[in-house]
Amino acid sequence: MKIFIIALCLFSISALAQENLRKAHAHNDYEHTKPFFEAYKLGFGSIEADVYAINGELLVSHNLADIKADRTLKSLYIDPIVAVLKAKKQGNFHQFLIDFKTDADSTLPLLIKFLAPHQDLFVKSGLRIVISGNRPPIKDYINFPSWITFDGRSTETYPAGLKNYVVLESESVVKFGLWSGQVPMPTAMKEKLKVYVDKVHASGRKIRLWGTPNTLMAYQALWDLGVDYIGTDHLSELADFLKLAAK
Repeated sequence: MKIFIIALCLFSISALAQENLRKAHAHNDYEHTKPFFEAYKLGFGSIEADVYAINGELLVSHNLADIKADRTLKSLYIDPIVAVLKAKKQGNFHQFLIDFKTDADSTLPLLIKFLAPHQDLFVKSGLRIVISGNRPPIKDYINFPSWITFDGRSTETYPAGLKNYVVLESESVVKFGLWSGQVPMPTAMKEKLKVYVDKVHASGRKIRLWGTPNTLMAYQALWDLGVDYIGTDHLSELADFLKLAAK
């Protein structure tokens, strides 16, 4: 009986750890040695890639000066994601955030062109495609496929009919105050963030903050505030933190 109880407890902890890892967001994921795969194998729920539309191709890079012709969104992300979903080995991965560095008019049609052949697979797997960065006008969201969603902002309002098009809202943490993550978050900043997080949740959207420090103290503060997606450039460190949070 004791062995059964111990096994049950271990299973529960493992399940909770996996659920916690769904909050993990790989910021600038393509800067790692193995884009997509490092975050995916660690159990991250959300992965982000920046893209530029250049000469009919979507190239992955944070800065225009660092673009390389062989680093395409298709080769680094779309093909691996499709392979994982077809093999039914999705794991925690359920959100692919694509930050447009070029304008939506040139970038979004290309993205839809590359993703459309796999749309049924994305829908069946529950994979959420989120467009961030240079998004089209809000009034035009309804004109795009329903399997495409858009990243919201605190300064924007959305008609009720667009609820399913904007399920995530992102904002810079700097908007609420300056904080290194090396010391506890200032009380005033924490209070502002708590009000904002509660407001976003009341609207039915998930929340992500960008520009957050890559420290354990920062991860803990965001966790305590109820932030849905905790971003990091230090993948293993965040994964270990979220696993410990389950114990």
